[in-house]
Amino acid sequence: MSAPPVVASSVNFLRRLAQHVRQQLGEYLPDAKPLPPRTARLDRFLYGLVQPVIGARFVARDRELVKSALLPVVLLASFCAAVTLLRHPDSAWNFVLRFYAVFAVLAPLPSIVFARHYARLAATARQKLGLGDCQPRLEGLGRAIRRAVYQAILVAVGALPVLALLRLIPPFAGLARTVAALWALHWVIIGAFDDARVLEPGETLADVEAQNKAAPKAWFVRCFLWLADRLPVVGGPLRWFSRRCDRLSLEWREEMEIAENHPALVAGFGLTTAALLATPVLNLFFRPIVIVASVHLLGHISREETAEGESDQLQAGSPHQAEAPLALPAGFSGESSRTRHA
Repeated sequence: MSAPPVVASSVNFLRRLAQHVRQQLGEYLPDAKPLPPRTARLDRFLYGLVQPVIGARFVARDRELVKSALLPVVLLASFCAAVTLLRHPDSAWNFVLRFYAVFAVLAPLPSIVFARHYARLAATARQKLGLGDCQPRLEGLGRAIRRAVYQAILVAVGALPVLALLRLIPPFAGLARTVAALWALHWVIIGAFDDARVLEPGETLADVEAQNKAAPKAWFVRCFLWLADRLPVVGGPLRWFSRRCDRLSLEWREEMEIAENHPALVAGFGLTTAALLATPVLNLFFRPIVIVASVHLLGHISREETAEGESDQLQAGSPHQAEAPLALPAGFSGESSRTRHA
């Protein structure tokens, strides 16, 4: 007895979809390729998904990148070993347990202490990837601490109005955890992009600050302000809260604008990145890989936006082409992406 036409059609669709996903992943992984077109959102999602794997491959193939990636781990491990030995462990197993405990506690510190080292790693990776000349975005320790504090505050309280509203409505109370997870994922992506930012030739930190001030407000700040204009009772407090969030998020406006303009790419990249950085202790090993992957992805995004800008000037069109709704890519019927990218 044959299956109904609808079932047969669905099975055939899923089979072709799986075949396309395998084909695209197989083509994106071996070599660094240009971004898929904006209309191919599934391809762009897959392209973002494999970026940390591509970053790991680049790091493993380059001795200088390997040394830069291992330096923070070696220094932190040496410090943890010294602290553990000072406590005179009575056995090798006790030493391992205490060492792991100290290492886990201090694991977040390298993002601050080694901020300048990671900035140099990002600049080195960009040059080795052939994405153009640049300089590391070096910041003082005080500024690195301030940015870490600002980001921690935003992660902790930035989504509170939405979470509080969801918990007040019984049918949506269970959705609060999902929203909180997506909010944390958003900041994992923004942090990865921030670590990969460099200075263009002739650019200074003052120029970066000016660009952030000129960039659009964060998407969640705009949402809060939109709601504040339409809610008479809580509008005032919400507007006050929005202004505080805007002040805290000012330094990441560029990164958030990139994420907002490339949702499919960022969604794929964020899933793999979060899986790596959420692993306790091992996230210190994965952080350099994520930085290199971010450099690679941002470099191709910059090239795409530059080409679009030049095309828009010639055609007097819109400044950005919006990504199409999620749909099967043009090559799904069997056309190879190598042909489309050629």
